[in-house]
Amino acid sequence: MRGDAGWSLPEALVALLLGLLVVHLGLDALRRLEAGRNRIAARTDALVALRVTRHVLRREVRHGVAGNDWALGDDSLSLRAFRGVGLVCVSDSARASVIVSYAGDRAPDPDKDSVLLLGPLGDAEVAALSAAAPTTTVCPGPGSAGAAEWLLDRPAPTGTVAAKLFERGSYHLVDAALRYRRGGSGRQPLTPEVWSAATRWTTSAGRVGVELVPLDSLAGPPWQGLVSWSGDP
Repeated sequence: MRGDAGWSLPEALVALLLGLLVVHLGLDALRRLEAGRNRIAARTDALVALRVTRHVLRREVRHGVAGNDWALGDDSLSLRAFRGVGLVCVSDSARASVIVSYAGDRAPDPDKDSVLLLGPLGDAEVAALSAAAPTTTVCPGPGSAGAAEWLLDRPAPTGTVAAKLFERGSYHLVDAALRYRRGGSGRQPLTPEVWSAATRWTTSAGRVGVELVPLDSLAGPPWQGLVSWSGDP
């Protein structure tokens, strides 16, 4: 018996078709993996942006009073961005200073900070912070770094019990992200740039909220939520 030398044409065609099928399946698998990776990446960025937006805005307005400390304008939320509070132990009207036990997110910065001076009955007055330095004066309170003396641009009112440190700022939902502007500086992004132009502030019955609409449909559906449950001062 003598075997065939080589493949017949039908066998070659079958082998070619099987090879093309394997290539097609491989390319399809790669396409699916890439689509899945893109979907996960878009979803992850949107979730990060959502959580940061929700946490930051709710935290900022929670520390202030609507109408006094923050207000929603046409396209932004302007506010006194509180960064800490000091319990007042000593007030020196001659030096226009207060000695406080301070606790906050960061150290005081006279270049950008002001102080909201609070009286025992809730009365408040704003003063600029001229300087801040540690002091050896004992001042019990929440501060873990010891007491500090704050020099102000005016004497604190008699009976001042607390001094809330703040900077002027505003939050914007523009250019696909939540952005923060301090004073006259530029608007700095706080989140990934994932929101569409349909993203906006919302108001209803004195309540302030946001509607966040992803740029990419892979990121998930739009999200609506409240920032402040009451806009009344």
